[in-house]
Amino acid sequence: MNMKRRVQLVLFDLDGTLADTGADLADSVNFTRARFDLPPLAAERIHAEVGLGVEHLLRHTLPIKNATHFHQVMGVFTAYYEAHLLDKTVLYPGVREVLEYFRDKRRVVATNKIQRFAEAVVRGLGMGDSFDLILGGDSATEKKPHPALITMALERFQTAASSALMVGDGDTDIEAGKRAGVMTCAVSYGLGDKARLSAAKPDLIIGQLTDLQIYFD
Repeated sequence: MNMKRRVQLVLFDLDGTLADTGADLADSVNFTRARFDLPPLAAERIHAEVGLGVEHLLRHTLPIKNATHFHQVMGVFTAYYEAHLLDKTVLYPGVREVLEYFRDKRRVVATNKIQRFAEAVVRGLGMGDSFDLILGGDSATEKKPHPALITMALERFQTAASSALMVGDGDTDIEAGKRAGVMTCAVSYGLGDKARLSAAKPDLIIGQLTDLQIYFD
């Protein structure tokens, strides 16, 4: 018989976990590359750099010359992405069902995405009322894999780490969760590298988000 683990707080990564944002991110990177007379990259190549924040994404998908150039690149990317972040982005299957399942728990988005973009995606996909807190990559001094975002949520809701769960598609999510002392669950359907995700040794790996209902209550 399977014994479900009790949780009081569930933290979800956004890109690749709740929402398939890959196409809009790739389009925005390639728009930016075109503005600097660079050819487009394959979407998969861009997806491989998603999850560590916008600075990482741009530094690893464009040849950055110096700080001034980076500032220009960032300006082009953020302006375009802000206007197009819901063009192709959709929720993964089962997200609404899972959020309803955990309706009596604290539900938090903990993403390295810029906070205003995270809020726009969550609201735009009709999930605005489903979360108690949205934390972005600029909400704390450090991004995942640093545990700062998770620790912030634990403190905000006065929840013991042992009663919290971090769910994500990237090894950064799992490492952040482990460093914060919470339970960790990896989803295998997202944008994250599957080998690195497995190597991070999450407590659990699931193939679809609704599987959370099997293991946690």
